[in-house]
Amino acid sequence: MIRSLKRHPLLLGLLGLIIAAWLGGLVVYTGMRLYGSISDFQIAMGENRHWLMAWRVIFYGGLALVWWRAWRPRILQSVEQDKDGGQQGRVLLHKLERMILIVLVLIEGYNLFIWWGGA
Repeated sequence: MIRSLKRHPLLLGLLGLIIAAWLGGLVVYTGMRLYGSISDFQIAMGENRHWLMAWRVIFYGGLALVWWRAWRPRILQSVEQDKDGGQQGRVLLHKLERMILIVLVLIEGYNLFIWWGGA
């Protein structure tokens, strides 16, 4: 099944979004069950925001390390087999990396805004 999804990146992305939404829902459901209500869960998340920030920093750092050490070299090696020697693929990969960093900064900037009492 995964091989057929590799041929259809839109379906693979959609499947990733569905899995992420399901996991997010599972986390919220589990938190609500543990703390009794959504408001108590939100209070607990607010009280532990420092640990959650540390978790996100470690998570993003781990993802970046795996990207630079394992996945990026494999992708660049695969792109080099293109007709143009991978020039266009490297440009697109660089653009994708910049877009991901922009989205990450926007998400974490919003989280900091909320954390500092902006909303």
